[in-house]
Amino acid sequence: MKKLFRVLILPIAAVLLAGCAGTERESSSSGSQSSSGSSSSASSAKVTSQGSSEQSTVSVPIQVIPELPTEDIPEDVYGKHDLSYGNFIYNPNVTDTSNEARYYGDFRWEDDPKALWISTIEEVPWAEYDADAAVEYGLAHWDDGEGICAPFVSRCITEGNITEYTESSTSITLQLLHSRLGFGQFVPYNKSDHTVTLPSYARPGDVVQIYCSYEGVMIHSLLMVGTDEQGRLRAVCHNMRNSGQYAFVVDDLNDPCYDCESETFEMFFYHFYRDDDEGLPEAVVKNKNIMLWEQQGYFISETYSRERALEYARQNPDDGLGYYGAEHTSAILQAGGLSVGYPNQSALFLQLLKTHLGTAYSQKVRADRTVILPSQAKAGDIGFVYCPYDGTIISSFIISGSDSTGRMITLSYDLLNDGESAFKVDSQCIGCGDDIKEVIIYCFDDV
Repeated sequence: MKKLFRVLILPIAAVLLAGCAGTERESSSSGSQSSSGSSSSASSAKVTSQGSSEQSTVSVPIQVIPELPTEDIPEDVYGKHDLSYGNFIYNPNVTDTSNEARYYGDFRWEDDPKALWISTIEEVPWAEYDADAAVEYGLAHWDDGEGICAPFVSRCITEGNITEYTESSTSITLQLLHSRLGFGQFVPYNKSDHTVTLPSYARPGDVVQIYCSYEGVMIHSLLMVGTDEQGRLRAVCHNMRNSGQYAFVVDDLNDPCYDCESETFEMFFYHFYRDDDEGLPEAVVKNKNIMLWEQQGYFISETYSRERALEYARQNPDDGLGYYGAEHTSAILQAGGLSVGYPNQSALFLQLLKTHLGTAYSQKVRADRTVILPSQAKAGDIGFVYCPYDGTIISSFIISGSDSTGRMITLSYDLLNDGESAFKVDSQCIGCGDDIKEVIIYCFDDV
């Protein structure tokens, strides 16, 4: 009942409270300044080391996220998301000069290829994609007025023999990555004319989406139907309707993001493997278990402290379920030094993937509902429970270690876990009832 309450009640409460967000934010901000003299503060935690015969105590600063200023923010943004969350460094329209060094660090363009998500689960794709049928349906129905972008692309995929897809752009992304029918990649769009040039191996029938880096969500879905004479993407889609006859242009509706006013600059595309594929990334050719790949991309110039993140989690024990759990994991990551966070599990996962600070690994849930940690994992890394049917991340947690048999232990306190023994995963998704068969472990690279 505890889980069900948090999953069902907390999102409702968030919606009910959204209408008074501006008033609450203004009053709480003034109140915190009068009591502490500053809009941001830091507290210290005592960490005791028992690695030797003598105990030593170290003071670890725990950062407290300041209230973001509300001036110059459109009123209609309230109720759509909490502006105190997100990839702060990706949103130039929201600034906090009192703590700029921490929350708005540099991010740079990185040309080094990187695998962002790898599966350790050997599985054969459960379907064969008919790209021609998907494209034929898309060209015939791009203007039929039935649903918006994601439902339309979902129907196109269904016509291509892929039947279990939701009507959320972000969920479609996660489902495609999980399908093992190809791999995903992020590509910057052309800022000069807002068109998109995909890699040479992109083919009609591939799925393309606009990504909002601040919120960590896909905000628009398209189906590739070809390229123009300059190699720019031609696609069909609903809303921002496009017939696929000309190069697709990211218009003012989605740049900046219509939801949060952040600048958008990247597209996600999923390439379905073809028999005639040429020019695929060498790493993908060598390892078909790579689910998400990036040839080049934006890199967050931050470092993550596993120790500080773990100490915050020890001081603030809670479970990792649903909306509330995403908030808790966000606070853990921010205590560890990262400018990411969002009260949505799937968005938080995508944000973490995009930091380039590590790699995610899909791990199989064993018959006893436990998970063996991959060799790369260490205490302080982050785990996610994934429901492939819904295409959603349903919980998250921080890893505190493993037991004598290598089974994962987490600082997650729900009905099945005490934070001290092997973490046990629910047998079924509490939302849709589908079997839970995998957990995703995000392993930070050693700095």
